[in-house]
Amino acid sequence: MAVRRAPLPVGPRAAADGNPAPPGESSKGPGLDGEFRRLVDIADEGVKLVNDAELRLKKRACDNPKDLAAWLRRLQSAKEDLDDALDEFRASMAAQRRRPEQEDRKKSIRHWFSRSSANHEVDKKMKITTEKLNKKFHGILQNGRELGLQPIKLQRQSRISEFPGDLSPQYTLVGDIEQEKLKLINKLTGSESTSAVIAIFGLGGIGKTMLARKVHDDLLTESAFSTVVWVNGSKSFTKKKLLRAILSSSGGKPGEAKKKSNEQIEDMLVTILGAKKFLLVLDDVWADQIHQDFLKVSLQAQQGSRILLTTQDEGVLRQIASDDIHKVNKLSFPDCWSLLCSSACLDEQDCDALTDIGITIIQKCNKVPLAIKVLGGLLGTKNPRREEWQEVISESEGWTLENVPDGMEEICLPIYLAYYSLPYHLKLCFDYCLQLPEGFVIRPQIVTQLWIAEGFIQEQDNRNPEDIAEQYYKELVLRNLLQPEIGCFDMSKCTVHDCVKSLLQPSTKDKKSTDSTEGTKFFRSFRTAFVYKNPSGDRGLNWLINLRSLINLRSLDLTGTCIRYIPKSLEHLHHLRLLNLSLTQVLELPESIESLSNLQFLILRCCYWLETLPEEISNLVSLRSLDLEGTTPHIVLSRLSALEQLTALHGFIVDHNAAVPDNDHQNGWPMKELSPLKSLRSLQIMGIDRVPDESRAQEANLASKSHLTHLELCGSSTSDSQVFVPEEEQDRWLSVLCGLQPPQCLEYLKIASYYGSSLPDWILQLRNLQRLVLTDCKLCDSLPALGQLQQLKFLTINGCPKLRIIEWRTGATTKLVFPKLEQLDLSDMQALESLDRFKHGDLLSLTKFHLENSPKLRSLPSGLGYCKVLTSMKIVGADSLQVIDNLPMLKELVVQDCRELVKISNLPVLQVLVVVDCSMLQDLRGVGGLRHVRLVDRVTKELPDWLTGHEAPLLQIFTIVGTTELLRKLVPNTKGWSAIRNMDRVYANLPDGAPFLAYNKGKPDFQMIKTIVSPQLEDPSADVILGKLVRMASQTGLADTVKRYFLPPLAIALVFLLLVTRDFTLIGVFLAFFAACVAGFSVIYIQKTSS
Repeated sequence: MAVRRAPLPVGPRAAADGNPAPPGESSKGPGLDGEFRRLVDIADEGVKLVNDAELRLKKRACDNPKDLAAWLRRLQSAKEDLDDALDEFRASMAAQRRRPEQEDRKKSIRHWFSRSSANHEVDKKMKITTEKLNKKFHGILQNGRELGLQPIKLQRQSRISEFPGDLSPQYTLVGDIEQEKLKLINKLTGSESTSAVIAIFGLGGIGKTMLARKVHDDLLTESAFSTVVWVNGSKSFTKKKLLRAILSSSGGKPGEAKKKSNEQIEDMLVTILGAKKFLLVLDDVWADQIHQDFLKVSLQAQQGSRILLTTQDEGVLRQIASDDIHKVNKLSFPDCWSLLCSSACLDEQDCDALTDIGITIIQKCNKVPLAIKVLGGLLGTKNPRREEWQEVISESEGWTLENVPDGMEEICLPIYLAYYSLPYHLKLCFDYCLQLPEGFVIRPQIVTQLWIAEGFIQEQDNRNPEDIAEQYYKELVLRNLLQPEIGCFDMSKCTVHDCVKSLLQPSTKDKKSTDSTEGTKFFRSFRTAFVYKNPSGDRGLNWLINLRSLINLRSLDLTGTCIRYIPKSLEHLHHLRLLNLSLTQVLELPESIESLSNLQFLILRCCYWLETLPEEISNLVSLRSLDLEGTTPHIVLSRLSALEQLTALHGFIVDHNAAVPDNDHQNGWPMKELSPLKSLRSLQIMGIDRVPDESRAQEANLASKSHLTHLELCGSSTSDSQVFVPEEEQDRWLSVLCGLQPPQCLEYLKIASYYGSSLPDWILQLRNLQRLVLTDCKLCDSLPALGQLQQLKFLTINGCPKLRIIEWRTGATTKLVFPKLEQLDLSDMQALESLDRFKHGDLLSLTKFHLENSPKLRSLPSGLGYCKVLTSMKIVGADSLQVIDNLPMLKELVVQDCRELVKISNLPVLQVLVVVDCSMLQDLRGVGGLRHVRLVDRVTKELPDWLTGHEAPLLQIFTIVGTTELLRKLVPNTKGWSAIRNMDRVYANLPDGAPFLAYNKGKPDFQMIKTIVSPQLEDPSADVILGKLVRMASQTGLADTVKRYFLPPLAIALVFLLLVTRDFTLIGVFLAFFAACVAGFSVIYIQKTSS
């Protein structure tokens, strides 16, 4: 377990947390305030020298590397001391504010003098501290100048930071990745390869994981294997840890494997996978994690199972001894240049002007995709001019690279250039990401809170820290240092590439160690603690908090642990900024939580056992985020109106007695508690049905919150689909929602469990709205003309059973409908009969359309064919829908449980069609591009006409799931055989997933035909048992199987015959019969295994 101390700034923290103390709080307050500000400025002067020192050390461009390293450590230590002093000062000021003035007046004069003396002692102590720090910083700066360090002002505002907020990283797939993917799929699913294990081999950063993921996600792979498992490996894994990861990804319980041997874990895998034909994809495997017979037993569980692994370790290739090694080669120059241009965000004109200098840059990257993307991200921060690109090339000269990890020699220089060119504020944030626990998914809403808690975010131009942190996150993604997870195109989930971690982690660590107590392991640093395994009750948490080394803890995350009580020692963590107790069993928060005067983020999501929110929460005036989503305390004593710095409030629960003023028994808050919270950016209100009327709703004053971009308005949910609400009550619901009108800057709106008959008109006034979710609006019988929302990108309408007609436009409007809408999801609308038609020019950006459980809808909206980018459609449970046609750009179509669907036509570029339980579908035409069909029908006994007729599509891949009677009609000399014999691949499975038939056209002369008939064709009671015995014999050997499964019954029978009959003739006959059974089984075994 790595333990590390994160690099810590001072200036950013001081700014992010606000002033150390407001003027007038203490007799010495303003003076100390000025002293601290001067110290912050001095610390910033030191920061300007840090970049020069780090570059000299990395380039080996200095005569005194030890002195430079010592100088950096001294500066770091001084900054930490200043940071801690600021916290102590703020804590003392907060303690003074907590003493009520009225109580002070009642105290004796002696007490007043005692308190004044105490305050004087605090001020005196702070004064001594600031003097010491002042002397220390001046000495450090002087020493830095003596070492020849010069301020390096790295570009603070890069070109990519000025791009639009919805810009996403480029995902241009270069090279022959599609062709390489198809080659691998052919090897895995066809007869081209007889190897059970196929390896993708290549340099780090060459694109192995991307290729493996493309194979894993492809529908052809899904059709060929009944189970497809993905496992993320790591160089730090042991053999056992890798096996446990495979077990977990396969649906097993890795906790049960803790004390088991590797062989026993493999046996557990055999039990889980059973007779399934599976594909196991292992990403990033190393030689010391596997052996020659790795998972051999598991692979023999079902003929055709495969392992696909990626590795950069040649030792793996020797271990697996596979004939199938797929080497990923470097990119060609055109592909390199295309990737560089997209990574640097260049337009076509800039690409043409910079081609010649781009050749030199590509050579620096050795044609490796990761290196090109990272260096392209650096170039994207520059203006697209030759002189600025030349500066990057010049900067790359003169590096002396030492101690580079094996296999990283060809990519280290671009990564070092990108890293050491980061401005100091971005380097701090990225270093923090490098130190997060293994397997930690980097999500913007979480990591930005951690950055703020650590003090890495500096306020600028009246922008709040959350906005700045999001900008930093975006820039790290666009610089390609944070890498979006494959398949995630909105930056919401990121990782750091393993190669980047291997190269840069050593430079961000001060020390390593492993701590373990009572079976609990911790990721631990002086600033951040993640308890990422379940501790042994409260004792584990006490051990964590009572460590003296954690007295400066800034972030404490105990998500998912079994903690029930928060120990009193929590109150000593004066520096704590973030406390996450989500999904714990905590029963209550201690009153001493008010001692955490610097706490900014309190996350209590899904704390189902939490009974009370104490009044002391009201004193956490530094709080920026309070998250109670999924937590419903019985008693709420705290007040929120004093928390004026709150930017995020989730799980705000309206009090049951909202109509009763000043009630003493609250289980929520009155709406007026929201009014003073002017800084809110994200708000979730639960229980809007408890608001008595519009006037009370208006007390929240949402319209005046100029920073609010995310809003969720939720009523109390019910599972009753036939809920009855009187008409006057429906009107009250609408009036309450009218009173909750948000500002026009809103970008995300969700309305859930709403029981009014219509929605307020203010929805159409939200000119910046990008995502709208309407769910469980059971009594809504009409909607506003949502097509007028010109910025809307995602629209979800779910659970509106009264809605009969949806109209997108009003009669008088001439505006285009949904010009930016990308995804449209409609589901659970049992009464929906009609969708408004679209006109030419509407839906210019729609790529996905999903319709589910709308049984009365007879036709899709006309005009969908105008959508020039609509490539994917899924329709489920549209019982009355009869025709799907005229969609010229549709590539993927899924139809399921559409009982009256009879025709699919005029889809010229359709490539993939999935039909599930649509037994009336008989007409399929105008689908000349169709290549892959998956048909699932658990009832029908005849093949559909569209598959067997003269106009049947010529498919590459056909997958069918059906009854035995249906699948028998695909074997040679049947009607179905003529339909499938010219298809490249055919896979037929029974409803339980058992394989029935596999056909591969193979060679051009069509002679290579392979049919696998399931044991379930014949007598299941005998053949299934026999089939299992044959598989066991293939795994353990014939002799061992006979010994384990034949001899014990023989011994029991002989003992019975000897004791009961004593008839040796009968015993002889029985022995002869038994010998015949063993001989017959041996013959079957030899036939099966040889075939």
